[in-house]
Amino acid sequence: MNAKIELGTTSFFVERLLAGIIDVSIVLGLSLFPRIGWIFGLIYFLFKDSLPFLKGQSFGRRLFKIKVVSNADDQSLVTTPDKALIRQIVFLVPLLNLVEIFYFLFKKERLGAIWTSTKVIMFK
Repeated sequence: MNAKIELGTTSFFVERLLAGIIDVSIVLGLSLFPRIGWIFGLIYFLFKDSLPFLKGQSFGRRLFKIKVVSNADDQSLVTTPDKALIRQIVFLVPLLNLVEIFYFLFKKERLGAIWTSTKVIMFK
């Protein structure tokens, strides 16, 4: 599959939302495994945008043909899992969730994306 990235195109809200719902479902499914399932779920949640076997996409994002890339060089986060971690850690801190909602609704950008200089783009 030779999918080209359409640079500079921001993905639509619906695709991002549905991809997020799929990824949260995967996290919840992994968490159902006894004793260590929550660890696998947490690892998937924190590093889902830098998974090398999915070419830097989560399962949900891969399904909807969207991807998180670095602003500087439009490369996936496979080589920079620390950026993927910072993007997702915002969701685990309760006060940052409120700031995240404000930024997303009024500035059309996620706080995690600002901190890591990343953006979500669509494949063609």
